[in-house]
Amino acid sequence: MSDPILEALWKKVLDSWDDDGAHGAFMSHCQETQQLPEAAARYKGMTGDHDRGASAEKRLGGVALLAMASLQHEPRTDPHKVPRWIAIIVSIFFVLATAYLLHALNNS
Repeated sequence: MSDPILEALWKKVLDSWDDDGAHGAFMSHCQETQQLPEAAARYKGMTGDHDRGASAEKRLGGVALLAMASLQHEPRTDPHKVPRWIAIIVSIFFVLATAYLLHALNNS
């Protein structure tokens, strides 16, 4: 599915390659709409361009940095974490079992 905003922003980038604002708007849109892989593909496609290649490489590095930053902000879930209610039930069980054993030892 095509994103008309992304297409318009990319066209602006191509039409005014030396305009940092155009690149910034394009990158912001891609980050907000989770389309950084598309941005990377487009900049990667420009790396072979004689005049724009070096700049495209730098922009591609910026896409990578944005992608890594977005990964660091994603909430992490621990698959080994026990739900709190289970931990409470198990704790209560062990407290009661310990109390029972201590009571049984004192009465023998």
